[in-house]
Amino acid sequence: MRSYFRVGGFLAALTVGLGVSEPASSQGGPAMVGVATVETREFAETMPVIGQLIAVTNSVVASRVPGIVQSVEIAVGDHVEEDRPLVRLDDMLLRIERDAAAASLREARAGREIAASNFELARQSFDRMDRLKESAAFSRGQFDDLREQMERAQSEIVQAEARILNAEAAFARAEYNLRHTEIRAPFSGVVVDKRAQPGQYITTGAAVLTLLDDNHLEIEVEVPTEIVGALSVGQTIDARLADGATLSATVRALIPQEAATTRTRPVRFTAELVENGTPFAIGQSVTVDIPIGDARPVLAVPKDALVQASGGWIVYIIEDGKAAPRPVQIGKAVGDRFEVRSGLDEGMDVVIRGNERLRPGQPVQAMPAAEPSGDGTPAAASPATSDSG
Repeated sequence: MRSYFRVGGFLAALTVGLGVSEPASSQGGPAMVGVATVETREFAETMPVIGQLIAVTNSVVASRVPGIVQSVEIAVGDHVEEDRPLVRLDDMLLRIERDAAAASLREARAGREIAASNFELARQSFDRMDRLKESAAFSRGQFDDLREQMERAQSEIVQAEARILNAEAAFARAEYNLRHTEIRAPFSGVVVDKRAQPGQYITTGAAVLTLLDDNHLEIEVEVPTEIVGALSVGQTIDARLADGATLSATVRALIPQEAATTRTRPVRFTAELVENGTPFAIGQSVTVDIPIGDARPVLAVPKDALVQASGGWIVYIIEDGKAAPRPVQIGKAVGDRFEVRSGLDEGMDVVIRGNERLRPGQPVQAMPAAEPSGDGTPAAASPATSDSG
């Protein structure tokens, strides 16, 4: 009887030491568990650097003509489409000026027709006199006068055409001014600042609002100078938003400007930003994993295979249809996995579903299980990603 209790106490201590608990019931056949395979993956040492989202286009929209603001069609926070009216100026005076310019243009065109008609009459008279050169009716003085009249009529045509050009320019200017009494959105975006108010007089170039293009965002990161050399245009690296969402960021530009106080250089990244219910904001933080070493192969185990025990971390494998715990030493995170420094071999199947309630030696039946996404977490608390095991 005494030996029985010693053995039972030993088994209980082993169970506690491995950090697993007895199942509520051991009846009902083998436990159904999900499994995944230990794999070798490429891993590069990285340094997390915090950057922020910035807008590619953030413009102060200005008035192209002076005038009194008649109405403001938008409010701060409105999302507007390209070419939508934003602000309207009073256009009564400009309509009058446009009509006057149109009348001047018609007058100039009529003047050219008159000048052309006068030239034609002068030319006909000159031609008649020219045909009389060999007759007694020819008069040299009258001939010279008719030639002078024809040349004068021709110069009047040139002047009339110049007046038409001036009138056309004045009419085009009047049309331009009238058209731009309606200030429209130069691109689609969000109104972040409104400066014009109804009744306000604004001059040419006066700012009426600020429009931010929220459809085209980039990531800007101040990268330490000593590691910026590891980046190149077109390179794709991992990044994370504050809510844990992951994305791929591609280097668009390495800005050759160094901050003397921080010894960093700005780097611009592009990324496919897909909203998951929460709109992105300018200035929103993004953590980018900057590579600081060459890639190397590492043995990696899914995060959900890890179970926390009193002495560290364990992973359940299946041996002869039974659950067998394996103590493991964990290194750095490799995507949705962790580096395995000891305890497992490549190709081993590990339990990633149902491992929280397993006990050593418990019969199990494996079924393939989809591995967790990049934001998945282990069965217990996530292991540290430092170099320490």
